[in-house]
Amino acid sequence: MSGKLLIFLSDSPFQHESVDNAIEISEAALEKSHEVNIFLMMDGVYNPVNSQSGEPFQMTPVSERLESLVKRGVRLSCCRVCMELRGVALEDLADGADMGGIFDLSEMVEESDVILSLVN
Repeated sequence: MSGKLLIFLSDSPFQHESVDNAIEISEAALEKSHEVNIFLMMDGVYNPVNSQSGEPFQMTPVSERLESLVKRGVRLSCCRVCMELRGVALEDLADGADMGGIFDLSEMVEESDVILSLVN
């Protein structure tokens, strides 16, 4: 039986292992045919920003990893207010990422079987 997972993520890329954990948990859930939603808030909205470069450290940018998840069916939604406060525009984000608000978040919460919060 498959379920629906919602992950709240507020950490920025390359700062804490919670970003890697969110991605790895999402990948594992997809492997088990679960649906996954990720809601990025606070500094978490920096994760899908396309201007990242992991090249100097031979790392795949978080934005590319998230885009890969979106291609596999993950809904990736960024808090609109958090984006506006940080100067992040929708066109700055990885393909497939969207901008959401409190109503979108409330729907995700209502539809989810499990909610995982990776918030500092």
